[in-house]
This record gives sequence, C-alpha cells and structure tokens, in this order.
Amino acid sequence: MQEQTLKIRAFKIYRTHFEGAGGIKQLFVIAYPVIISNASMAAMMLIDRWYLAHVSKSHMAAAMTGGLMVFACLSFFVGTINYTNALVAQYLGAGRKHNCSAAVVQSMVLVLLSIPVIGILSYLGPQFLSLFGHAPEQFRLEGIYFQILLWSGILVLMRVSLTGFFAGIGRTRVVMIANVVSLFVNAGSNYIFIFGGFGIPPLGIVGAGIGTSLGRLVGFLILLAVYLSAGNRKEFQTHKTWCFNPPVFRKLIRFGLPTGVDLMLNTGAFNIFVQLFHAYGATVAAAVTITFNWDMVAFIPMLGFNIATMSLVGRNVGAKRPELAKKAAYSGLKLAYVYAGGLVILFLLLPTQLAAVFAPESVADGYSEVLPLATVMIRLAAVYVLADATTLVFSGALRGAGDTKWVMYASIAIHWIMVCGVFIAVKILQIKPITVWFMFVLFVLSLGVTMFLRFHSNKWQKNPNVVY
Repeated sequence: MQEQTLKIRAFKIYRTHFEGAGGIKQLFVIAYPVIISNASMAAMMLIDRWYLAHVSKSHMAAAMTGGLMVFACLSFFVGTINYTNALVAQYLGAGRKHNCSAAVVQSMVLVLLSIPVIGILSYLGPQFLSLFGHAPEQFRLEGIYFQILLWSGILVLMRVSLTGFFAGIGRTRVVMIANVVSLFVNAGSNYIFIFGGFGIPPLGIVGAGIGTSLGRLVGFLILLAVYLSAGNRKEFQTHKTWCFNPPVFRKLIRFGLPTGVDLMLNTGAFNIFVQLFHAYGATVAAAVTITFNWDMVAFIPMLGFNIATMSLVGRNVGAKRPELAKKAAYSGLKLAYVYAGGLVILFLLLPTQLAAVFAPESVADGYSEVLPLATVMIRLAAVYVLADATTLVFSGALRGAGDTKWVMYASIAIHWIMVCGVFIAVKILQIKPITVWFMFVLFVLSLGVTMFLRFHSNKWQKNPNVVY
C-alpha cells in the first residue's frame, strides 16, 4: 500500500514538473538545440584561443580582449535584435503568424542601420584599447583581430535576427545545425590560416579572424536558406514581408531597445573589467583569459535556457496564461541547475587540469607563472556558476513577459557599481589580482539574487508589457 502511494506521488510529481505546457519537457525541447548551438559557439572560441595559445600567450590574450571589444561594439544591436525572439513568440501565441516574419525583416532593417555605426567604431575601438596600458605586442595583435571580426559582425547580427525567428516559433534545431556546421568550418579554416597549409602561409591572429569570419558566413547562409524554405513561405509568408513595416518596427524598438541598452552597458562594463585585469601584465592577462575560457563553457551554453525561457514565457504571456509562464520559468531554472551543478563539480575537482589545457609547455614565453593563478581563479568560478544560471533564466523570463526596463535598470546599476569598484581597486589601491577576482564573484552572486527576487515578487504579472 505504501509502495503504491509512493508511486502515485512520484507520478504526480512527474506530471506536475515534466509534462504539459510550461513543463520541463516542453522547455527542454526548445532549449537543447539552442544549448548545443551555443556550446558550438563556445567551442569555436575555445578552439581559436587554444590554437593561438600555441603561438604565444600574447596571441591568446589578444583574442580575448579584441574579441570582447568587438562584442561590446555590437552589443547594442545584438540586444535589440535579440528581442525578435520574444516578439515572434508573442505574435505566434496571439495567432498572428504573418507578423512573425515581419518582425524578422524589421530586425534586418536595424542591421542595415548598424553599418555606418560599425564604420565609426572600427576607428574608435583601437583608440579605446590604447587607454588600458596593455603590453605593446598584445595591443598590436588585439587591434588586428578587432578590425577583422568587427566587420564580419554584420553576419553575426543577421544570424541573431534569424535565430530569433526560429527560437520564437520553437524550431531551434535549425539553429543547432547551422551552428554545428559553422563550428567545423571555423575549426578547420582557422587551423589552416593560423598555422599555414595548402599553400597558405601561417597568418597567426589574422588567420584566426579570417577563419572565424568564414564560419559566421556559412552559419548565416544555412539559416537564411531554411527561413526562405517552402514550408516557412507557406506558414509565415516569409517571402511577402520584405518591406519596412513601421508598426512592427516601432514595437521592436520600443521593447527591444531596453534590452539593447542593457546589453551594451553591461557588456561595456564587463569589457572594462577585463581590460583592467589585463593591465596587470601578460601573466595575469593569460590567467584571466584561461579562466574565462572555461567560464564560457558554463555561461554560453546556459544562454540556451535564457532563450528557451524567454520564448516559452513570451508565448504564454501572449496567450494570456501567466501561470504557465511562471511554470516555464521554474522549469528553465531546474534544467539550468542540472547543467551548472556539473560544472561546479568540475571546477572544484579539476581546476589545475583545466588550466593546463591552455598552458602548453612547448611555447617559448612559458606559462609557469600563469598556471597557479588560473587554478585559483577557476576554483573560485565554481562559486558563481549557479548564480549565473539564476540570472540567465529569470532575466529571460522577465524579458519574455515584457519587463525589459526593470531588468535593464537593475542590471546596469549592478554592473557599473562593480566596474567602479574594480577601477578603484586596480588603478588607485593597486590591490592584488586575486582580491579583485573575489569582487567579481560577489558581483555575479548579487545579480542572480536580484533577478530571482524580481521574478518571485510577481510584479511582472500585474502590468505585463504584451506587444501583440
């Protein structure tokens, strides 16, 4: 009798948490292709930096600072265009499928508007990098890498637009396939262009930029081909909405702009934080680069939970089902904690082995001083991985519900308080790097708690900014 009661209780738990609308199963179907897609993106960056680590530690560090500077320059447009996901999901939930493709086209209009801005930033970016006092060789290399990747960033923006469409309608497997193919193109072409082969001379960091750009191009072309396929033309009229649609464009700007400003200022803050860390010198720069290489393994795949939660919450809010939206958010959190928990164990048990992957003994300028510092930093990173998961899931849920302005204000405030504290610690008080790293850990923890409290308060339900 007792055994039967336990089975019934277990079945009810399974039905409550896993089955049905907003459950773990539904969210996982959307999330897992995005997780694999994002994992392939993380692998792309890891492979590039691993290749460059075998050239020199300055090359590896330059790939991080130059690449991060590129993302900081693109972040406003990435964040704004990324709201295509929630917009498409809400239009789908409201039964207005023709507006799903209209939202994609309006986001591509925004991509075209970004081109003059990218031209200006291609000049200003290296000037900004010169302010941080990086080692001369690293500064030269990061400037080269920055220029190449910034211009191919136009392809990134187009991919974000198309990814928002497929995530919004819940067909994320397409994105997964595009990113995995892009990964293989990137890995192969980068190896050839960095080290030389097939008649091509070794190009070092220039080759890394060329190979990455080729991978981006292939991924974009795959997404575009599927977007314009016969099935999508029939269901979403993807061939008939290639025109400027002022009402939809205004909605994209109205609700996407806070996300764009949020990402721009937050990425800018994180960019300054990393650049300040690299000002400690080549050894600290290499150690923090190694740590963030592994941080990417945790953070970037978990963006899949952010995107899936945003999509599912947006769909349920659009259909006026707030309780299912709430259930979807907590389903996302449970899945994210499973993944993050595995990384916590890995970072705590094998930090030295993880650091050694990017510290090859064969390189002439050596990593003997880098390895101990990177080991401590990776172990401390285990402390904030669960907080990262919390932030990503609940910020995605809040944005999917239209609570974008609050997320923007809270996130910007916390990021820039952190940057001001780090600036004082590094430039004025000249505190040791490991102490500054403790400050970063506290920042991530506070961000996770803040997003959880906002969602738990249910204030997003009282005045949801639904955009249909």
